[in-house]
Amino acid sequence: MRSTLLLSFLITLSACTADYDEVNIRLTMDERARMDELVVAYMDSLRPVQDSLCRVNFDDRVAVATDSIVQRLLEEEARLRARIPQIMRNDR
Repeated sequence: MRSTLLLSFLITLSACTADYDEVNIRLTMDERARMDELVVAYMDSLRPVQDSLCRVNFDDRVAVATDSIVQRLLEEEARLRARIPQIMRNDR
C-alpha cells in the first residue's frame, strides 16, 4: 500500500518537473485500475504537495527556460551575422 502511494506520488511529482529522464513502467490492466483507484483516493492529499513543489520550483524553472531561450536566440543571431559577409560577397 505504501509503495503504491509512493509510486503515485513520484508520478505526480514528475508531472511538475521539466527535466526528467523518461521512465518506462509497464503495468497490467489490474495494476492500472488499482493505481487509478489509489490516485483518485489520495489526490486530495497529493494535490497540495504537488502544488507547493511547483510553486517552490517555478521561479527557478522560468529562469532556466528564459536563459535557454535567450541563449538560442543569441546563437541564431551569431549564425546569421556570420553569413552577412558571404551574402555581401555574393551580391557584388
